[in-house]
Amino acid sequence: MTNDLTVILNPKSGSAGDNFRERVEGALKKSGAGYQILETTLEKDGGALAQEAIKNGARHLVACGGDGTVMAVVNGIGNSGSIGNSAAPEITLSIVPGGTANLLAGALKIPKDIDEALKTALEGQQLALDLGKCGPTWFALGLGLGLTEKLISQTSTAEKEKLGKLAYAKAMLRELGMKPHGFTLKLDDAPARSQAGVAVVVANAGEIGGGLTFAPNAKMDDGLLDVCVLRRFYFRDVVRLVWRSILGTMPDDRAVEFYQARRVELHSKPPLDLQIDGEEAEKMIPLIAEAIPHAILVRVPPEKAAHAAFQATGEPPFWQKTMPLVRGTLFVLLLMSMHPQLHPLIMGRQVLA
Repeated sequence: MTNDLTVILNPKSGSAGDNFRERVEGALKKSGAGYQILETTLEKDGGALAQEAIKNGARHLVACGGDGTVMAVVNGIGNSGSIGNSAAPEITLSIVPGGTANLLAGALKIPKDIDEALKTALEGQQLALDLGKCGPTWFALGLGLGLTEKLISQTSTAEKEKLGKLAYAKAMLRELGMKPHGFTLKLDDAPARSQAGVAVVVANAGEIGGGLTFAPNAKMDDGLLDVCVLRRFYFRDVVRLVWRSILGTMPDDRAVEFYQARRVELHSKPPLDLQIDGEEAEKMIPLIAEAIPHAILVRVPPEKAAHAAFQATGEPPFWQKTMPLVRGTLFVLLLMSMHPQLHPLIMGRQVLA
């Protein structure tokens, strides 16, 4: 296993600062590893650089930047022709987080510190990761339609930098009481079913978008996609789901439904707004997503190799789960007190069929 690194770096990543390249290169020199740095440009993004590097023999890519950069590199790997050509994955991906949300890095527990992230790239545990594919786009976390897309599109970079994950709670507040959409869902070879909901998540990982856990049983190496349908979205549902998430009983809630499948097909009229791995994407009819088992290798901290991203039963300490959720709930309550016109939405009047 070579430790030579092909570093694909976005010098203008959201929260990385003006000296991002200098800090990364300084850490690389200190590590003693062999490396080359390829900077993204308007003409050549991370995906194009990844494909070019793999064509030239690179086998260990390090994506340095935010979610856009990381997912561009993932798509470059997917479109390079290296996936599925051998019994084992050929390409290793490591991440140095440099954005505002860093969703995939967070799901894999990659350290935010540049030196620690590069240490993980060089010395971390190597694990096989499933990918998903939706149309021409590859994804590592998952995709969201309806409400989950709005949480992404209506949360600005400035808000994320200022408020962190609470920025998603603010966006969530604006969508309380939203009207459910009708759609048809087909899972593998099962008959299609008609459903209604405010959001659909097709997840490869349990955590997708702002640290929100939509699929508690999802694993990133089980060859399956986890589907979550949120049937309604009133304030009482938010509070109840927050605490069910803490207690680990979300699958029992009447407002959500969970499924697993290798292939998911969704029809809706009109097409639902779509985000893939935290980035807005073009609407699709039909939307078809498929799981691609053990598509790439990733490096994670050794002590995190058995964490919840790969084991659905792996749970962090109770207090660690509780505090961010409590803070989010209190923040939403504070916003509600500042917006009296939203009070009628607290209880809601929509009755489940």
